[in-house]
Amino acid sequence: MEEKEFKAGFVVILGRPNAGKSTLLNALLKSKLSIVSPKPQTTRHRILGILDGDGFQVCFVDTPGLIANPKDPLQNCLRRQAFGAAHEDPDVLVLLAEHRLPDEAELQELSALHRPGSVLIVALNKTDLPAKEGLNDQILQAYSNALKPTACLKISALKKIGVQELLQEILKHIPPSPPFYEPGQLSDRFERFFVTEIIREAVFDLYDQEIPHATAVVIERFLEVPGADDQISATLYVERDTQKGIIIGKGGQTLQKLQAQSLQAITDFLGRPAELEIWVKVRKNWRKDPRSLKEFGYLS
Repeated sequence: MEEKEFKAGFVVILGRPNAGKSTLLNALLKSKLSIVSPKPQTTRHRILGILDGDGFQVCFVDTPGLIANPKDPLQNCLRRQAFGAAHEDPDVLVLLAEHRLPDEAELQELSALHRPGSVLIVALNKTDLPAKEGLNDQILQAYSNALKPTACLKISALKKIGVQELLQEILKHIPPSPPFYEPGQLSDRFERFFVTEIIREAVFDLYDQEIPHATAVVIERFLEVPGADDQISATLYVERDTQKGIIIGKGGQTLQKLQAQSLQAITDFLGRPAELEIWVKVRKNWRKDPRSLKEFGYLS
């Protein structure tokens, strides 16, 4: 019996903020890799998730949301990251469409994301939500007319509806290739990065309004101690003194809650005990400061 040829390739997931890209990545991997939040602009970095299967390895790239009108240098950085990923010639581009009719300007902008002849799959997400009869078909038809995608599908990443069908469509276009990473490797990122993301996710969960978006997390120390708890220290940067006060809370109670929630998620992720300290500092207007953006990893 002839042995099946192994396939491996890269798939970039694009979409507007809060379209559900990170939820889709987690559903495809059947593992929580990207942080998620109902608040937009949660993802700030490209995150690689590696899916190994029978005769294939698919490397998914989760991207920051395609921000239509960036309001500060940080948002410009995030937008460039998303466009940069699309233009790195992935084997498949998955555009996660919003659950509404796109306008002409949006379609024109999105049409520049992929080369003619390249593989583009449009996946309309959140189709489990109530919608006017025929609306989902109208949305997909609008994308199809403007972008001429290879395929259009309806999914719900949150409810895992249509996710396997999307994966099967992706696999049709993954080329023959040896694997790029060792079998069983979930990402190319180190534990230190995911600890940063876990703390940011807790910030998004516990705080409202401008606080999550005005926050940057830097891991100052990550020390594995044989036979003892990992020692982790993080600095949480905000832009104003008032934000620092909100993060800490009365008598430090809110900061304690942030530390406890983050620590639980970190130990669950690492699979081993750890101790966590979080310090809060003010870096005025860091989102507009190129030096801070570079220090925090948003500019190369």
